Amino acid sequence: MDVKEFSDAFDTLLNSHSFRAQFGDTSFQRDIVLDEYEKSLFLTKAQEEIVINLYNGKNPFGDSFESTEEMRRYLDSLVKTKTYSTSDEIEGTGVSSNSVFFKLPTDLAFITLEQITYDDDSLGCADGTKANVYPVTQDEYDRVKDNPFRGPTRYKALRLDYGDGTVEIIPKYTIGGYYIKYMAKPSPIVLEDLPDDLTINGVSTKSECTLNSILHNTILDRAVVMALTSKSVGAKSE
Repeated sequence: MDVKEFSDAFDTLLNSHSFRAQFGDTSFQRDIVLDEYEKSLFLTKAQEEIVINLYNGKNPFGDSFESTEEMRRYLDSLVKTKTYSTSDEIEGTGVSSNSVFFKLPTDLAFITLEQITYDDDSLGCADGTKANVYPVTQDEYDRVKDNPFRGPTRYKALRLDYGDGTVEIIPKYTIGGYYIKYMAKPSPIVLEDLPDDLTINGVSTKSECTLNSILHNTILDRAVVMALTSKSVGAKSE
């Protein structure tokens, strides 16, 4: 559904739960009125919650991302790739003399696959081949760095994260490229251009839901529950 349909359906569902007159006493009647900014906030929050739950398997099916074809289709609009070359390297002080640093995309939510490509003459015929990259903590790296099986090898590089979107890739040999496949953050659902410098996740202009349309009603239902809960009207958080 488009943003107008989201807005109209939101109002209809929301007020189907309003307090209504009881025993002819209209003093109990109450409608819930939200502006487009408030509705956009609830829709965006609901969308983010649903994406996270689909990704990690906290859903009625118990299936995580890529575990089934259904899960792939739900989130395929968020799957992106990024290829880095040596010209994309940034400065950094590494834990290894072979360490290289890259800045991750700003829209990245979760990395789902990452590899390096070697560019090292010492590898002979293996030069130009790929190796998978595995994330580790700093404590883990200290324990495994010299382990011939768990540390960096011809077939494996390690990754440390620095909390600002910077990653340190620790290979055994010189690399010529770094490749990631990742899940992007969903763009917010903004029902109309926002006034007075208001933004939702940095967006102030009308923005459609880009997720698979089969999820739209689920997002809508969850957003309405959130709105009702925030107003303490006829619903509890699920």
